[in-house]
Amino acid sequence: MICNNFQNNWQCQNLYPSPTGICPPQTPTGISIVGPTGPTGATGATGATGPTGATGATGATGATGSSALSSIAFFTAPSVTNAEPTLLLENSFPIGQTDITFAGGNGVNLTTGTYIMRFGSTVTSTNGTLPTISISVDNVVESGTIRTGVGFGSANLTGDALITINTPSLLTFNVTVAPELTYDENFLIITKLE
Repeated sequence: MICNNFQNNWQCQNLYPSPTGICPPQTPTGISIVGPTGPTGATGATGATGPTGATGATGATGATGSSALSSIAFFTAPSVTNAEPTLLLENSFPIGQTDITFAGGNGVNLTTGTYIMRFGSTVTSTNGTLPTISISVDNVVESGTIRTGVGFGSANLTGDALITINTPSLLTFNVTVAPELTYDENFLIITKLE
């Protein structure tokens, strides 16, 4: 006998005689019931920060800046007694610049613009006469540039100045001239600003 379950309804066929001839008992199908969803649990702690990403490409290079200095010249003068020092052009930059040019004697030609100057001398007085050094523009002494030494002995005098030249002018390195005054290690540095 062969028994088949068709939609929970057992049907048996006696294809082969069974010694008992009895179909097995029908087993009921179980019913599954889904319970309600529980509440959402708390959010867990934030994980560790991941590794830093690769560095991005370098940006374009900015424009090249211009120098604040336009021209510079360096003058010296040999030791002199009872006379104005005679300047010598030692060096200038850039080569061939025409803003600061040697005029001969103790003078320098300057074009229109603003200049920084540094000047100095080692001065010796032998009888009490006070030595001085200064800078003049077109024969007018720049009062802030006057430096005074000692009446007896030696002194190192140096000065700095910021001077604006409104028209092309002659700058001179001045000293007090007297037989007892000697000026040594004289120098003048002039820098034109852009």
